[in-house]
Amino acid sequence: MIVSIVGRPNVGKSSLFNLLIGKNKSIISDIPGTTRDRIADYMYIKDKSAMLIDTGGLNDEDYALSKKINLQTQAAIESSDIVILVFDAKEPLNDFDISLFKMIAKLKKKYIVVVNKIDEKNEEFFYDYIRFKNAIFISTKRRTNLNILKERLYELIEKNVKIEDANTRLAIVGRTNVGKSSLFNAILRKERSIVDNNAGTTLDSVETLIKYHEKTYKIIDTAGLRLKLKKESLDKLASYLTLFSIERCDIALFVIDASQGVTTQDLKIASILERKHKGIIVLFNKWDLVEKDAEKVFKDLKNRLSFINFVPFLKVSAKESKNIDKIFKYVSIVEEYYNKRVSTHNLNEAFRFLSAKHHAVSVNSKPIRIKFINQVDIKPPTFVIFTNVKKVPKNYEHFIKNQLYSMFKFTGCPLKLIFKND
Repeated sequence: MIVSIVGRPNVGKSSLFNLLIGKNKSIISDIPGTTRDRIADYMYIKDKSAMLIDTGGLNDEDYALSKKINLQTQAAIESSDIVILVFDAKEPLNDFDISLFKMIAKLKKKYIVVVNKIDEKNEEFFYDYIRFKNAIFISTKRRTNLNILKERLYELIEKNVKIEDANTRLAIVGRTNVGKSSLFNAILRKERSIVDNNAGTTLDSVETLIKYHEKTYKIIDTAGLRLKLKKESLDKLASYLTLFSIERCDIALFVIDASQGVTTQDLKIASILERKHKGIIVLFNKWDLVEKDAEKVFKDLKNRLSFINFVPFLKVSAKESKNIDKIFKYVSIVEEYYNKRVSTHNLNEAFRFLSAKHHAVSVNSKPIRIKFINQVDIKPPTFVIFTNVKKVPKNYEHFIKNQLYSMFKFTGCPLKLIFKND
């Protein structure tokens, strides 16, 4: 079942969302309209569960972005089984609130009216909300009456609803305005994440499940990653959410604007992905803008990213749907290697052959010798390497990684090496 939380901006929807799922996932700020897109996660109440959606605030102000948010929120209501309509107890009820309530009633949705912020002294408008039968008065700040809301939800949520989880988690990452949301929508073939020409339009991470060849993937469209930000700015909060999405994903679809080339921020994001040992597929988006000099541009882009030369590079255009159908073919390849195991016998045989073929690197005039190598984990592929020296230099670590890529491929997978002296 799907439960959506709707209401005007800054009524406490995101705070309620976080309390119900038990995680700090949705951006919380005093600035109205902070949550722009829908974000979702599973909510568990006793032996029941449902998908909970936090929507962008419905706003009756007549400007372009608000109209898009209205469409997004209305789409969430229409796709929901239960709607939680949140009001602010310190604000008077207005015509827009009534219209929203009537829309939910017209769609014949199960609903719960929640009046938030009763911890503040706001008796002036208390009677505005008495008209709603069975309204629940809460305080997300003090968690007042949260148990009553959960009991009401428990009554409405159907039992034994199976949760469909993902085999692999994908995150669409990159700096702002490189076309991540457009790619996300092209993959889903419908408008799901808000697309706008202004940098930073997608503020929260937007998630959905998608099937490809009988496999279920969770795909996340993240807020644009900005690395040098003012303290406590919304961009910084959004960047934290992006980094959190990177932490949770298995494979990153790393989007770069081909028309702008590889920027310093792109290089930093690539370094983060490699350091976090996430599977990586680089998508050079807006390829339709560089096709006149395609060969030179592609060569320059790859050269700038030579330190992650083990990853697949794909030329795409979200606008023209160019090569969108190839993305999941690459996902399947990287997923296979991200889960790949090499037998201990094959690893040690390969490195014995390598030792006989190459001159050993030395540390303090002492040649480094690999005594034993073993793969101890997958996702990411992780290797423990026993050597005869206490500290292995970086150039030798790079050499070992390159040999592993050469002998066993591991396309798109940053390898994790643990050196031990025994």
